[in-house]
Amino acid sequence: MNGVDIPRVVRRGSRLFNRGRYLDAQALWEESWRTAPTEARAFLEALVQLAGGLHLRTRRGGMRGAEHLMSQALVTLEDYRPGAHGLDVDALLNEFGDYVEWVRSLGRPHRFADGLRIPPLRAA
Repeated sequence: MNGVDIPRVVRRGSRLFNRGRYLDAQALWEESWRTAPTEARAFLEALVQLAGGLHLRTRRGGMRGAEHLMSQALVTLEDYRPGAHGLDVDALLNEFGDYVEWVRSLGRPHRFADGLRIPPLRAA
């Protein structure tokens, strides 16, 4: 067993994420992913993808890549319903599923509207 406290890392990253610091959350989760136990790696990878997709969308105006990363994250997180490592995965999937559909329908980045629509990560 290594010393990575996955629920603590998820909480720390969620605070960054919920403040719009997606790149910082991604970096934290990615660093933890490198040394995490095997059973937690896919979960952390999905969080990395979600944060990376939002960074790409909100800071760089990316569309297809952002949508792809977020969609991949949601597929992986299905295996962690209803919650894992202190995160409410059901809420994440429901709210981000709606957000990704909205992104697809909009067809272009819109920083102001994105800021209003991006759901927070919630504790389980």
